[in-house]
Amino acid sequence: MEFPGRSRSQRERLAVGVLIGCLLVAAGLFVVDVDATVPEPVAFEDTRSIGFASEDSAAIDSEASVPRAQVFYSQYQYVIGYYGIETAVDAIDDPARQQQFGYPLVTYVTTYDDTEIALDDGRIETDRWPDWERAEHAHYVVDSAAETPAGPVAVPFADQRAAADFADEHGGTVMGWDDLREQSFEVDDAAVVRQQVDTQQADADQRVDAAETLLDRDVSRELTPDDDLQAALDSAPDGSTVVLAPGTYDGPVDINSSVTLRGHEATVVGDGEGSAVRVNADDVAIEGLTVEGIGNESRDPDAVTDDEWDANIELGYGHGDAGIAAVDAPGVYVTDVTIPHTEANGVLLRDSPDAVVTNLTVGGTDDWRDGFMGVMTMRSSAVIEDSEFTAGRDGVYLHRSGETVIRNNEFRDGRYGIHLMHTSDTLIENNRFADHEFSGITIMTSPARNAVVDNVVSNSSNGISTAGSHSYIARNIAVDNRVGITTTAVSSLYEHNVVATNTNGMRTGSVLATSSVHSNDFVDNDNHAGASAGPLRVWADGQQGNYWQGAYGTDRTEPRAYLPTDVVDGQLHRSTAHYTVAESPVNRGLRALQGSTPGLRSGNIIDPYPQPTPQNPDRYALAERVVEEGVDAAPPATNTTATP
Repeated sequence: MEFPGRSRSQRERLAVGVLIGCLLVAAGLFVVDVDATVPEPVAFEDTRSIGFASEDSAAIDSEASVPRAQVFYSQYQYVIGYYGIETAVDAIDDPARQQQFGYPLVTYVTTYDDTEIALDDGRIETDRWPDWERAEHAHYVVDSAAETPAGPVAVPFADQRAAADFADEHGGTVMGWDDLREQSFEVDDAAVVRQQVDTQQADADQRVDAAETLLDRDVSRELTPDDDLQAALDSAPDGSTVVLAPGTYDGPVDINSSVTLRGHEATVVGDGEGSAVRVNADDVAIEGLTVEGIGNESRDPDAVTDDEWDANIELGYGHGDAGIAAVDAPGVYVTDVTIPHTEANGVLLRDSPDAVVTNLTVGGTDDWRDGFMGVMTMRSSAVIEDSEFTAGRDGVYLHRSGETVIRNNEFRDGRYGIHLMHTSDTLIENNRFADHEFSGITIMTSPARNAVVDNVVSNSSNGISTAGSHSYIARNIAVDNRVGITTTAVSSLYEHNVVATNTNGMRTGSVLATSSVHSNDFVDNDNHAGASAGPLRVWADGQQGNYWQGAYGTDRTEPRAYLPTDVVDGQLHRSTAHYTVAESPVNRGLRALQGSTPGLRSGNIIDPYPQPTPQNPDRYALAERVVEEGVDAAPPATNTTATP
C-alpha cells in the first residue's frame, strides 16, 4: 500500500495505524460484552477442569466430596473448572492466566446448604450434589477440619448462617469472597514433585541395599552342568543359595521358594517354549546368569479377550514369555544377568512389587515389531538401574506400576526407550537414549507426579513426550530429534532443560495451558517451539523466562517479549535479516496489539522475559559434546540432587 507525498517513516506509522484499526475490529469478535447476560453455570463435566492430579480427579468425578468452582473468561471459548476453591482463587488473579484467557467474567462455586453435609475423617459427605452460586454471593469456611486429597479446603455456603453452623461444628472461620481472595493457600503443583526427587532417590537406595542382602545367604548346593538344576532348586531350603559352576544348564526351571540362584559364567537355556526361569516365591534373587532359549509369545495365547481395554492390555502385555518371569512374587532381585536375545520379554514382573533389577543386559529384535519389552512390569513397583537395553519394542514398559525408579540405564534402537501407561509417582533419572523410532521417553494416559530429570535423548522421533499432570521435567538434554520435548501435560513444570539441534525444539498440544516452562535453553533448532490450537501459552515464571538463541540481536541489550511461534521471531536464530523485519514499526505494532488481545494469540507461545545467555551452562556444554560425539559423550551420572 502506497501513501503519496509522505516520508517512509510517515507511511510506516500510517500503515501501523490502519493495521491496528483493522485488527481492533477483528478483535471485537473475541471479546465478550460485559453488559451482556451473565452466563449460567454448566455441568462440571462440561468444563475444562484442572486443580487436582489427573488420576485423583478421575477418582472423584462422580462424588460431591470436593468443592468446585467454574470460571467464564472473556477470551476463552471453554469454561474452566477448578477442583478446590483455593485453586480458582490462585488462578483468577494470576496475570499470566489473564493473558491467556482474558479476565474472569463470572465465577460460580458449589454451595453445600441443605445437603446434610458431614465429615468422615475430614472428607466431605453429602446426600446430594451441591448447588452452584455466584462466588461473590457465597460465604466460605476456611481452616476447618474439611480436607480433600490435596489437603485442607474452603467449604462454600450460600447462606451465612449455614456457614456459621458448619464452622461451629467443624471449626474454621467464615469469610466472604473478597476476603478469601486475599488469603494465601498452599496449592498442590509440580514443585512438590521437584521436592520429592531426593526422597525417591534415597528410597531407591534403601530398596537396593535391602535386595543386596539376599546375596549373603548361606550356600546349600554347588552344581555342575551334569546336575539337575530343577531338583536342586526344589530341595533348597528357604533363605539359602544355589551356586552354578560355569557351563550350560537345562531349563526351563521354576523357583518356588525364597532362594538365591547364583551363576558364574553359567547359562540357563529354556526349551524355546515359554519363559526360561519362572519365579513363584517371595524374595528370590538371581545373580550372574546368562539366560537363553526363550519363547516368542508376547501374550497368553489361551487368554479370553475381555471387553475392558485395561484387561486386554494386561492380557496382551503382561502374560508373555520372558527370560525371567516373576508372577505374584514380591521382592525379586535380578542382578548381573544377560539375556542376549529375546523375541518376547527380558524380565517380566506381574503383581510382583518391590522388585530390584540392576546390571541387566537385554538384546531385542532388530525390527521392534518382531519383539517386546526389556523389562515388562504390570502392577509391580521396581528399581531398574545400571542396565542396557538394545532393540526390541520398549526398553522398559510400566503399566499401573507407580513408585518405580528407573535410573542410570542405556536405551538404544527400539520403539520407545521408557514407556509409561497409567503409572504415577515414578522417577526417570540419569538415563541416556539414542535412535528410537517413536520416543526416548513417553508418558501416556493420565498419570500424575512423575519426575523426568537429568536424561539425555538423541536421534529419535520424539525425545521426551509427556502427558498427565503435576509432573516435573527438568535438567534433561534433547538433541538431534525430530521433536525434542512434546507435552500434552497440564499443571506440570519444565525447567533447566537444554533443547538443541532438533527439527522442532518443544511442542505443546495441551488445550488447557497450565504448565510452567522457564529457565530452559533452546539452541540451533530448526523451530524452537510450536503449539497446537488453544490459548496463548506464557512460558516464564515471574520475570524468569528461557534462553532462545536469536531472541537478542547483536545491537539490542534490553529484553522484549519473544514469540517462538511467530513467523518473524521464530526465525531470528536462522537469519540476521529477520532482525530488521522484527524491529520494524509494523511488526512492533502488531506485537503490541497481540499482547493486549489474548484472542489474537490462539496457538501461540510468548516468553515475556527471554534471557540473554544460556541458563544451564554445564548442560549446554554437554549438549554440544553430544551433538559432536553422540550420546556416549554423556554417560549417566551418579545420583544427583533435586534442585538445579
